[in-house]
Amino acid sequence: MKLSDAQRKRVQEDELQILIKFDEICRKFNLKYTLAAGTMIGAVRHKGFIPWDDDIDVYMLRNDFNKLRKIAPMELPENMFYQSHYTDPEYYYPFDKIRLDGTIFKETFLANHNINHGVFIDVFPIDSISNNKCKSTIQFYHYRFYRLGLMTKYVNIEARSGKRKTLANILRVLYLPFNLDYLYKKCETIAQQKESRYKNSKWVRNLNSVGSDGMRETYHHYAFTKLEFIEFEKNKFYISKDYDAMLRAIYGNYMKLPPKSEQVTRHDLAELKL
Repeated sequence: MKLSDAQRKRVQEDELQILIKFDEICRKFNLKYTLAAGTMIGAVRHKGFIPWDDDIDVYMLRNDFNKLRKIAPMELPENMFYQSHYTDPEYYYPFDKIRLDGTIFKETFLANHNINHGVFIDVFPIDSISNNKCKSTIQFYHYRFYRLGLMTKYVNIEARSGKRKTLANILRVLYLPFNLDYLYKKCETIAQQKESRYKNSKWVRNLNSVGSDGMRETYHHYAFTKLEFIEFEKNKFYISKDYDAMLRAIYGNYMKLPPKSEQVTRHDLAELKL
């Protein structure tokens, strides 16, 4: 199912409340973050949500992300839930979410799992990489090998169709020797070990980039430490001072609106309750 305009607006309102609380926790404990991806575009171009958008993304350096994992479950109000594999064992995404209890925003990709399916914001870790391009490329593909297997085996196969479903079935056979726990732990271990080894590196990367060319999401470390406030839905949140270069690397001319045919919500839902 796709969201109606009224439903999308309600989802955005709920997501904004989660973001406000997330921001409060980060300020209280001096954790740095930046609005990211479509949320960053929305802040720059619309001073709020992209009108047809239905999610919120934030990026954090791995060190602050690890701190958030420990702090957030104790700091969030009773109606919010910090979702990671450690708090919700059937949740295997290698990034975390903050969910709003009492709501259901059940994505078809995750509909077959017994997890918290509330309205959410995504919290992505940004990982240190080697200053050596060859070593950082090896790190990227090392991580991506296990992440590909994890997503292939975890994501609901029935949510796919056509060539993507065929490819997913082939990959499931290839990754048959590995179970979900092993694949998840490998992703975590690779990221954490490299974070320790390259903590003084000047380069960082979003290893969990949704796009096929994740290496484009390679940034200078200062992009996540030099921040400023930006207006988003009449609130002030942190954004990297390097937002223009970050967005152009991924989207090109991000100030230009996409064609009408592409101005649609991204998530396909199996169930919705607001």
